[in-house]
Amino acid sequence: MIAGIRHLVGIEPAGPVRPPIRRPVVTDPSPQDLAAVQAACRDWAVMWSRWRRAYTAFATFTAGPLIVDEPDPARLLQRCREVRYAVAHGQALIE
Repeated sequence: MIAGIRHLVGIEPAGPVRPPIRRPVVTDPSPQDLAAVQAACRDWAVMWSRWRRAYTAFATFTAGPLIVDEPDPARLLQRCREVRYAVAHGQALIE
């Protein structure tokens, strides 16, 4: 019926409707998981951002603000180590 109305009005039928892209849902970490990430990232204040679905780590060893965001705790730990090493050795940080 809708196709008939579109034909009478002169509207071309639209192409097939594609479903929205579904992204994997990152679940909230348990308090124990968050405590484990915080313990692994010494010299960082770590929090879980429910809005962005990612961990946010704030460096406590620099004079200026230094923030790392990662949804994966293993990747967060790796990036925190990389940043700590770069700061300790006077390397420039880009990202």
